[in-house]
Amino acid sequence: MNTFDEILKSVLKTVEDNPTANIDELLAAKMAEFGVSAENQKLQQETSRYIDAFDEMNKKLQEAKEQGATRKQWIQDEIIAIADKHQLNDEQKEQLFNSLAQGFNDSINNSNTDK
Repeated sequence: MNTFDEILKSVLKTVEDNPTANIDELLAAKMAEFGVSAENQKLQQETSRYIDAFDEMNKKLQEAKEQGATRKQWIQDEIIAIADKHQLNDEQKEQLFNSLAQGFNDSINNSNTDK
């Protein structure tokens, strides 16, 4: 059985040797080579999608900051774009914003009581 360190070194070496290759394809091949279960391969793919989405949003936030927007403005713009994409009417948008505001407030209150 291979250790995590051995698998990681092997993956990194493969990526280093193939800098223009598709990372997802390389990972899939390495996971098959090391006998990673289908369930764990699916988890890796989901994790990669979350990381990619986070990276994309972070880039958008940095671009917005460079253009003078605050984080709050950027978040509001993103939420409005999502609401518009899903064709929410004004009442639905208000419900969405109220729910998000309540969730943020609850999160802040919970983090303050944990201290």
